[in-house]
Amino acid sequence: MTFETFIPARAKTVLELTGDVPDDFETTEKKFLAIQPECKYTVAKDLTDLKGIFEVILVQSPLIGTLANEKLVAMIKKIATRLKLNGTLIFTLDNIGHADNLTAILEGKPLKYKVTLTHDELSDAIEDAGLSVLRSLNAARPIQVKKSIADVAKTELSVFVYIFTAYKSEPPKKTLVQTLIGESTVCAPSRVHMPNAFFMAEPNVFIVSSHVGKSYRLFDREQFENRIFINQRMCFPSFAVGLDFFKVLRQKEILFISEMDDHPVLWEEDYKKTAWINFRAVHAIQTSTPYLADFLSQFNPNVTVFANQLHRLPPPRDFNDEFKHKKPVTIFFGALNRDGDFIELLPILNRFAKQYGKKIAFKILARKNLFDALEAENKTFIGDLKKYEGQFVSYEVYEAAIRSSDIALLPLRDNEFNRSKSDLKFIECAGNGAVVLASPVVYSKSIEEGRTGFIYRDDREFINKLNLLVKNKNLRRMVAEAAYAYVKRERLMSQHYLERLEWYRELLTRLPELTAAAAKRIEKYIPLFKQEIAEFRERFAQNQKELPYNVEGNSKPSAEIIIPN
Repeated sequence: MTFETFIPARAKTVLELTGDVPDDFETTEKKFLAIQPECKYTVAKDLTDLKGIFEVILVQSPLIGTLANEKLVAMIKKIATRLKLNGTLIFTLDNIGHADNLTAILEGKPLKYKVTLTHDELSDAIEDAGLSVLRSLNAARPIQVKKSIADVAKTELSVFVYIFTAYKSEPPKKTLVQTLIGESTVCAPSRVHMPNAFFMAEPNVFIVSSHVGKSYRLFDREQFENRIFINQRMCFPSFAVGLDFFKVLRQKEILFISEMDDHPVLWEEDYKKTAWINFRAVHAIQTSTPYLADFLSQFNPNVTVFANQLHRLPPPRDFNDEFKHKKPVTIFFGALNRDGDFIELLPILNRFAKQYGKKIAFKILARKNLFDALEAENKTFIGDLKKYEGQFVSYEVYEAAIRSSDIALLPLRDNEFNRSKSDLKFIECAGNGAVVLASPVVYSKSIEEGRTGFIYRDDREFINKLNLLVKNKNLRRMVAEAAYAYVKRERLMSQHYLERLEWYRELLTRLPELTAAAAKRIEKYIPLFKQEIAEFRERFAQNQKELPYNVEGNSKPSAEIIIPN
């Protein structure tokens, strides 16, 4: 197991102390550098001959696992001297009571985890060393053990490692970022789970997310001094529900944010019947593009754009090695709800397929009818037709399809919905070495023509530029490498997530003012829904369980929620 998700992604200087580990021990360095390429990451057995001060120090179990009492506290204090003020210390501790260890003891075999230190002893030692323990989590995996082991064990058998995060100085206020997820398949990974994964590594920031229809809880100030509630793409079923929800959050002094990354025009009737309370009643709105921000600002002046980014930087492609194999030039298309955009290109692509024959190949991740309509000798459908007609695949499968392609087609017709889309597909392709041929809608603002990709404005340009890319492998490599450098330099989440967290904190300082403004925005609509509000309140008085949401549910911050896969 590696621990990159526990290291604040902003960190530019990280030290990992391993202790005595076998040659095949996997450090966290490689995976963290994919998240933060600008980091100077140092791996050492111990502090001997080390110089410098670090923002984060990761202390692995072998270095401390057999220490106790004064020796342990002294070691922690010594390590802390190499930590910057407000720096983070992360400790891992193998579980002496793991089932594998107990099995080895009973069978007379060498222990898998050579530790004598327990969870509670390490926690106490960290505090005795003058540090604040911010989190104590654990990692576990399913196990099968003999009944005799289960009977004698008084330990957490499935836990193989404990993880402590500690802080060198007075910790910041406890902050909770809570999200109600309205769309989980396509948008939540980039708009909710990714930023949350970065937030959770920051000192005293905790994450909770739950899906619409599931029970959840709104927390009080005694539990978290700063509380942010984000409604991601869930349209309130009525004005009365939205009004009541706003009142509950106002009473609890919770910052209320709306997250929207698609144009609401597709659901316009639903929003109209509630007087757009989703956007009027919140304190602020976060969105993905300036075009969307302009539209949403008519309902709420507090709109901020957070562009989509990559979670990590994929490794660079070895084009020299790829060119040696002389494979067909592979053209990729994969997108949701872009059937009409792709259909317009089909006649051209069919002519291309006939012209080049086996010299080109296609990879299609879309509806099966589009794949069937493509008249190519060499084509591959990416997706499982038993699941969502093949439209949805895991991100790993999607990324692998891009990475094994040379050219990616990004068509978008010019309409209201498409103009609001983000350039995420461009940066996904750029990060994986596929040169994009894209429409000017959305992409002309991100792509540097001829340097990081290509834009087509009509059929003739599409044909000429696709021909050029198919025939010129050196051009493809030059453009792919420039686009990759752009992503590495500007489009990683590690470079941007703090802007979002700092925006929340700034809004929290203005909460009374923002609450009053939100109340004023919606007060004039209350008379229009007088009967609906009365009926809602009567139903609430009769049976609280009929409410379409629950503010006293069972969700709470936990290791299962906080640690991303």
